[in-house]
Amino acid sequence: MYAKHLLLALLFSSSSLQASTTLKPLDANQCKRDLKGEAKTVCLKALQDDPEAQLTLGRLYAGQEDPKLTNYRQAFYWHRRLARLADQQQLMDPVYSETMYNTGVFYAEGLGTKQNHNKALFWFTRAANRGDGIAMFRLAVIYSEGIGVAANLKTSLDWLNKAVAADNANAKVLLAQLYSEGKLVKQDNQIAIKLLREAAQQNSPNANFALGNFYLHGLGVDVNLLMAKNLFGTACGLNLLEACKAYYDIDSQQEDKLLTPDTDIQLN
Repeated sequence: MYAKHLLLALLFSSSSLQASTTLKPLDANQCKRDLKGEAKTVCLKALQDDPEAQLTLGRLYAGQEDPKLTNYRQAFYWHRRLARLADQQQLMDPVYSETMYNTGVFYAEGLGTKQNHNKALFWFTRAANRGDGIAMFRLAVIYSEGIGVAANLKTSLDWLNKAVAADNANAKVLLAQLYSEGKLVKQDNQIAIKLLREAAQQNSPNANFALGNFYLHGLGVDVNLLMAKNLFGTACGLNLLEACKAYYDIDSQQEDKLLTPDTDIQLN
């Protein structure tokens, strides 16, 4: 079973990659011609309706193992094929929820197929109804921003709370923002801090950065520049560039204070 949500990195990316709505599936000759070693074996098993092989093949064509094999049309084909099978036969293994979510991403972003927000919504909802936290979060964003559907803030908040209950770190960060700003919920920095701490424990760069700002500005906590700096540093280490800037800004401010003596200090 492969790493959860192989297309998460494409979550809110834009792409002009599109293809025709029809796609001729692979055949044994193409497997043998285009793939080598284990990949070829997986391809042949996929053609024999082996679900695990089909899942692995979709992952291979999504470029998760070797970028040279990236073929979004084939990745979409195998994900959608398996998602349909799981939906029709009510296959409940969590791995099928991931497949449904990924199929939604292909439709939402127009990767390997024509962009279709209605079909994306269908597959995100299918995955969310099976308990998939990231699909719940995606639905919260869709209904909040009205992406291919009428905006509905109540529905968005419902999905966001479900995503938090499913332990999705991104949902915790977004809900923390709502509590901090008092949007859709009663303003409460303590709840916001609790959510951010949980998400930070899940290595969310955005949670660490947001929590750092709470300590920097004293929002619901005492101002603590060392804590803020440590949190910014963690977020920076998780490749959030905005956090790197905040980290070095604190350094610069501290250096300025060291170089500028207080006016009430008497020098002999």
